[in-house]
Amino acid sequence: MTTSCLAGERPRLLPLLSAPYIPPISSDVVVDLSHWQAPVDFTRAKSAGIAAVILKATQGSDWVDMAFAPRFAAATASGLLVGAYHFLDDSPPELQVENFLSVAEGCSVLALDAEPNAIGGSVTVAQTAEAAGRLNMATGSMPLIYINRYGPDRRGTGLPNNVLSRCPLWLPAYGSRPACPPGWSKWALWQHTDGNVGPDAVPVAGIGRCDRSRFAGTIADLVAWWKQPQL
Repeated sequence: MTTSCLAGERPRLLPLLSAPYIPPISSDVVVDLSHWQAPVDFTRAKSAGIAAVILKATQGSDWVDMAFAPRFAAATASGLLVGAYHFLDDSPPELQVENFLSVAEGCSVLALDAEPNAIGGSVTVAQTAEAAGRLNMATGSMPLIYINRYGPDRRGTGLPNNVLSRCPLWLPAYGSRPACPPGWSKWALWQHTDGNVGPDAVPVAGIGRCDRSRFAGTIADLVAWWKQPQL
């Protein structure tokens, strides 16, 4: 996975064993995008069944995705549920949270992306937890955490974590057995494909090939959850 979009990491070391979580009902209606996916037509995507989009807002302590603001407006106008995500690096969590909130404050769904960074320094579990705690203090809610079962160092170092375990999980797992990282027993969102790899790797109308996630529940459940994300 690169810093341009969200994706699942394949295990390189000894796996952390846990049972996969398969909810009785899930809805494959969520996509996530950065400026790398262009052009986009949110009206077409919604007509094709997409219900929500999570847009990249920021990265590190000073980078802003300039596509975020116009796409937030366009997606909202099309009737989609809209959230924002921040790609974490190893810069001070306090500065990263300030950068994220300067762009995405007011979004009901805020996500932190904790994964290996191929360009700069990778965030640690401890730094991710600090960022999550600071977001909680600023907004009153725990953020959604995008992290695979092996953690950002591919070893699971620092997991489970008491702070992160209170956050809803956005799990990247490009197979049929979505096993959670230590500290979680279920996911809220399961990113099952990037449009090229994984189950149902097909283009999305109005967008093309992109990251796509299942929500653990019905679309009505998703609409309610979006107002106040929780475990």
